Amino acid sequence: MAEKNELASLARYAAKMFKLMSSLKSRHGIEFDEILIFFALGRLNFDQQPGGLMFVKPANIVSLSDFLEIPRETLRRKLLRLEEKELVQRTSYGFVIKDVSTWRRIGELAQPVEVDA
Repeated sequence: MAEKNELASLARYAAKMFKLMSSLKSRHGIEFDEILIFFALGRLNFDQQPGGLMFVKPANIVSLSDFLEIPRETLRRKLLRLEEKELVQRTSYGFVIKDVSTWRRIGELAQPVEVDA
């Protein structure tokens, strides 16, 4: 019975994630791999530092390419598309999330799945 509840909970989570990704795809005209890049960029931008300090840390193409294991040229093209869509912004130190509210919505769904008791 617990396994059925766990699978049902996971299926609901997958449905919510797919709905959000489809919504982002249609609203912003971006592909699923670009959504993944957008989410990963935020992960690198907002990673909390030791001691609890938090600041925005731009990510360059090399660090993002290493993190996602995506070829640099592919990543560069995708980041330029995300920049055109005004989701990310290029700085002299790398790229940062520009549309934090959209990134936050993805992050809320990335929280651990709670299994019904």
